[in-house]
Amino acid sequence: MVSVEHWLYNETPSGLATLRFHLPHSSAQTVILATGLQSSGSTLLSWCFLQRGDMNGVLDGDTDLIPRLPAAIDAQYAWYKTTISSFTLQDQIACLEDDGFSVLPLLMVRDVRVVWTSLARKHYGRNGITAEDPPLRLRFRRFLDSWQYAVDNQLPVVKYEEFVQQPEALLQQCCDAMSLAWDEGMLHWPKPASAIANMRHGNATFRDSDKRGLLAAIKQPEGRHTGEIHEQDLDWLDEYFSEFNQAMGYPSKLTSLTRLPGRLVPDWGQSRRCKWRLRQKPFRYWLSKLKLISYTPRPE
Repeated sequence: MVSVEHWLYNETPSGLATLRFHLPHSSAQTVILATGLQSSGSTLLSWCFLQRGDMNGVLDGDTDLIPRLPAAIDAQYAWYKTTISSFTLQDQIACLEDDGFSVLPLLMVRDVRVVWTSLARKHYGRNGITAEDPPLRLRFRRFLDSWQYAVDNQLPVVKYEEFVQQPEALLQQCCDAMSLAWDEGMLHWPKPASAIANMRHGNATFRDSDKRGLLAAIKQPEGRHTGEIHEQDLDWLDEYFSEFNQAMGYPSKLTSLTRLPGRLVPDWGQSRRCKWRLRQKPFRYWLSKLKLISYTPRPE
């Protein structure tokens, strides 16, 4: 396995932590683990790496399952991209190491207030109360723990806003950080989806994007972030992530967001487990779908 002693740290002008390391002599297959919050742009990064000729794996793993690679990856490097929700980066690394892989981690970050406003309106941004659909605040705490772990262990951290502004430079720095040769396929996307080992997931924005290449697919972030967020959640994010914002160069405040009263309270009805329970009672389920009754089974 790769331990911290194998890493040498360098800081680049763009702020990407560049790491050079030497793998120990081992027969274990190397898996590159990329993770970050949902809505952080990591699916786009994942597609770029999966276009490499020496790499194959999982475009977007399940948030509530530990990383599990397909039975056989016919490539020099295995790739696994997932998100931080039920598990931290540390959890994901440990589970892959338990399966005998040599893990090279990569963390994607984005302004957490922008991520929050995005998740709050997405179907997968379930502000639930279960282990598979934890509250948004708990997910964000796990992300902050993961970021601190990455900083403490000098792991590569990719800032989404810089990635879309300087995609080629950031990808080259990522390759340097993991001692990978540069592959032009990361920009030009020669592989069809059928060549990827696991394409089960991937957000709608990415699925609808232009697949002619990275530059054609990139949507530049708006200069002025807009959206609705509850005032207590915004204040919590500003305070809880103040050190993160300062370290990553994000503003301490986003005044362009529309503030709603109160906070977004975690809800049992947002959890998938609630829907599973409803389906065990088909008649009540369909009545609730038709909005003829309001039925929310209590968690056991």
